[in-house]
Amino acid sequence: MESTLRRTVEDDLDDIVTVFIDAFRPSAGWQYAHLHDDDYTNYTWTCTRQFFQGEWESLHRSRTFANVITVPRDGGQFSSGDRAGERVVSFGVWNWMKPQEEAADSSFPFRPHQMHATLGGKCSEHLDVNKTRQADLGQQLSLAVEKYIRNLTEPQLYLNLLATHPDWDGHGFGAEQVEVGLREAARVGMPVTLLASPIGWPLYDSLGFRSLANITHEMFDGLGMLWSEYMRWDEEESGVRSALTVQ
Repeated sequence: MESTLRRTVEDDLDDIVTVFIDAFRPSAGWQYAHLHDDDYTNYTWTCTRQFFQGEWESLHRSRTFANVITVPRDGGQFSSGDRAGERVVSFGVWNWMKPQEEAADSSFPFRPHQMHATLGGKCSEHLDVNKTRQADLGQQLSLAVEKYIRNLTEPQLYLNLLATHPDWDGHGFGAEQVEVGLREAARVGMPVTLLASPIGWPLYDSLGFRSLANITHEMFDGLGMLWSEYMRWDEEESGVRSALTVQ
């Protein structure tokens, strides 16, 4: 299947929301917080779309870049300049981070654990989630970001969010997205950092990211543990190089 990787535009947001929800819905964290998701499918999509629109409009484009991978919609062929004929199947969001930036600076777009936090109207009622669990999970993830990402001593490129639609797993789109960031970071001599989920960890490990810390969080109601991994890639330190030569 023909595909293309390009910078994200606002017209991509509808597809991005669908990719985001379908990619994260099976995860333990989503299932933990979204107890009523099945009863409010349209509500979840609409409120997520509203949230992403606000994030897009407040994006710090000098410190953030976002890419999508698209395929022809309905199995057709790409037509030059025809965005309506493309379907987004993968997207990645990256942040350039510097030590002198204020911790409160809103340079973290598409924060999934803060979903619906500032929305008005019906979306502020959080009908699709367990509010206690969502607040608990959001707090724990925010603490992890603060400790491992914001409390930095050197510039870095942070992989904020990466998602590929489950229907398109196995096409190498996740690796293609990550390798864009590795090239950008190597070009300016910066490390790449991220917080990996259990699903994403094997990909990052295969591309030469090192695990520096395991972050665990006990869920309410005796449901077990959630975990993520703080990982770092450095061109000089990584023992396994990307499958794509970094130039």
